[in-house]
Amino acid sequence: MRLKYILLSFPLFILVAFISGCSGSTDKDSDVVERVMLARRSIRQYTDQRISRDTLDRILNCGINAPNGRNRQAYEIRVVDDPQMVNMISETVTQSNPNALKAGAKNIFANATCLIFIAADTTYDMSQVDCGLLGENIMLSAWSMGIGSCCMAHPVRLMKETEGSAAAIKQMRFSPNYNLLFCIAMGYPDESPEAKPRDAEKIQYVDYIHH
Repeated sequence: MRLKYILLSFPLFILVAFISGCSGSTDKDSDVVERVMLARRSIRQYTDQRISRDTLDRILNCGINAPNGRNRQAYEIRVVDDPQMVNMISETVTQSNPNALKAGAKNIFANATCLIFIAADTTYDMSQVDCGLLGENIMLSAWSMGIGSCCMAHPVRLMKETEGSAAAIKQMRFSPNYNLLFCIAMGYPDESPEAKPRDAEKIQYVDYIHH
């Protein structure tokens, strides 16, 4: 793995405590979490090494400890780490959308070895916010363990638009009123992308002005 700057030695409990709003964190702990957040990159090339389910359990536990409205936990999560299932979904989509598979890629999910599918509760108008918070926790905790990820909406959109993919989505057994929203592709990184620029001008402080 070439991604040598991943901070593999970070204690996972620090990341969990910070993100889930636990009290008692020190300035040093905050520095560690800040470094994870600033070092994380979206990964689109992965090795063939699979993620153990023990590691996935730890990552997903961080995910479900994300803040969410009224603790409704208005999401459902389905994990696909079976290579045959990943390939079946990809092949079904590419039969109708050949351009979805990039040259040299094994699947439409950037060759990821694990897919985390996230569905939102359509009966709750803020469920997509909860899903976003869940996804961010998952990606940050994965990064702290040396695992890359990429939030993907387009492959999911193609799945939902492809008639042949209905069986795969049905197999995920989402509850009624839940809408598949996006997936997180995950795996051990096979690239070291540079950080992309961020526009700090998007941030503005608003002070009270007395009239």
